[in-house]
Amino acid sequence: MGKHASATTIIGGADGPTSVFVIKKNPKLTLRQKMEKLKYKIKRTYVERTLRTESHTLDEVIEYIVNVHGLVEVKNDEVCQEYKEMRASFIMQYAPELLGEYATMPQLKSESQEDILAHIKQFEERQQRAMEIPTAEFDIDFHKFQLSFEDINDNLNITIEKRFAYIGGGASGDKKLMKRFQRIYKDVYRYYGVTKEDIEKKSKRYEDVVRALTH
Repeated sequence: MGKHASATTIIGGADGPTSVFVIKKNPKLTLRQKMEKLKYKIKRTYVERTLRTESHTLDEVIEYIVNVHGLVEVKNDEVCQEYKEMRASFIMQYAPELLGEYATMPQLKSESQEDILAHIKQFEERQQRAMEIPTAEFDIDFHKFQLSFEDINDNLNITIEKRFAYIGGGASGDKKLMKRFQRIYKDVYRYYGVTKEDIEKKSKRYEDVVRALTH
């Protein structure tokens, strides 16, 4: 198999494009899952204890991404589609009242295949309705930056949404490229940083930064 077959990742904050997941209630954790959960808890505790009160604006983060890591802002049809999907996701999260009858997503009735497919269809209809909302009523400030490589299948990108303070990103390629992405992604979040008030109030920004640095 090629190097790209099993080395793809998408990483982002909690406010990114929405997906539908069907999760069983009260799942019994395996030993490996318990160990991973403990490992995450230990790493998170370390990150929280070593977090410095040094923060920067998203405009400064953008300059940092470009000047320090060499990423270039891109604007093409693919980016346009990502913008549309993220805008729809943010409408569902931050302004569901604009969706009218689709304001609330119905609960999944059961775990039967029929109900799951119906639930997915309802989500897709809701997402489509969100995409139809005029930008004059709701818009986002979306920017995507990427590194170019000789192999067109290699990809490394960072996404910034300034209005709702979202930092995300993704990459595909070999393990070396994936590690490079992880380093850049975490470095960007470290530079974004938190204030003393963020730490004291455990703000959304605090949770986003801690989560990104823990993974």
